[in-house]
Formats: sequence, structure tokens, C-alpha cells
Amino acid sequence: MLIRAGISNKVDDSGVTVGKRYARTDECGIPFAITVDFDTLADGTVTLRDLDSMKQIRLPIKEVAKVVNSLTMGMTKW
Repeated sequence: MLIRAGISNKVDDSGVTVGKRYARTDECGIPFAITVDFDTLADGTVTLRDLDSMKQIRLPIKEVAKVVNSLTMGMTKW
């Protein structure tokens, strides 16, 4: 979905903890992190995390590309 929306992305399936993955993305300056977890399988939602504020929201996976695009274009504020 992200690729179809023209959003660059990379999958981190290294097996380290989520906290270490977040730290890695913070060091690289990646503005948003999307976490797919066991709840995703149950309810179809993911966690979207903002680098600047470190705030997180849970949203339906189908809305992620639209929300990230809106945030990066400045049409929506975190």
C-alpha cells in the first residue's frame, strides 16, 4: 500500500525488540515508524509513531498510506 502511494519504506524484520527498532529509525531520522504486531492479525490495525513527538496512534492498516501522505504533505498535523 505504501509503495502504491509513492511512499518510500523499508521492512525491518531483524528480530530485535520494537524499542531497538524505534531507536534505529530515530538515529536515521526516519519521520514515521509503522509497527505490525499480533494485534494487527486480530483487529487489522497498526501502530504509527512520529519521530519528533514520539507519540503513537493505532489506526486501521488500510488508512496508513493516506495518513502518512497527509502528514508528509503538511495537510494534517500530528
